[in-house]
Amino acid sequence: MEEIKWLFTAFENTDHSVIMSIGEKVQQSDLGEIPNNFIVKNYVPQTEVLKYTKLFITHGGMNSVHEGLYYGVPLIVIPQSADQPIIAEQVAAIGAGIKLQMQSLTANELREAVNHVLNEPSFHKNVAKVKNSFQKSGGSRQAVDDIFEYKRQKDIQK
Repeated sequence: MEEIKWLFTAFENTDHSVIMSIGEKVQQSDLGEIPNNFIVKNYVPQTEVLKYTKLFITHGGMNSVHEGLYYGVPLIVIPQSADQPIIAEQVAAIGAGIKLQMQSLTANELREAVNHVLNEPSFHKNVAKVKNSFQKSGGSRQAVDDIFEYKRQKDIQK
């Protein structure tokens, strides 16, 4: 809960519009006053929102990162566990965003990181390359079609 209020502190007096998904474990009523530039929901249709997003702050799960890259959205990745630190490092390595450490992060540092990513053209250029690559690949539908085609070819060879 304090993490969410901390994000309010980071962005409440800025020009940024923030859309935040808080999941099912936290209730909006427990958050106190929500700043006017925030939309806070238990669920957000992430892929729909990403189509109109300028920056995505994420914990760095594989699905979320891929969705952000697919829509060409620069990332700030704040990994929490498992494979997320490795994914965050890869995002930074390709120049599509930056990795931050939650343990030492302050509201001011996060706000500065957001402004840096939004205003540095290289992040937008690099994420656009990845977006084009992802979208040309055909996505999950193409992957399913390829799997079925592979299976069909194996069945023919038997």
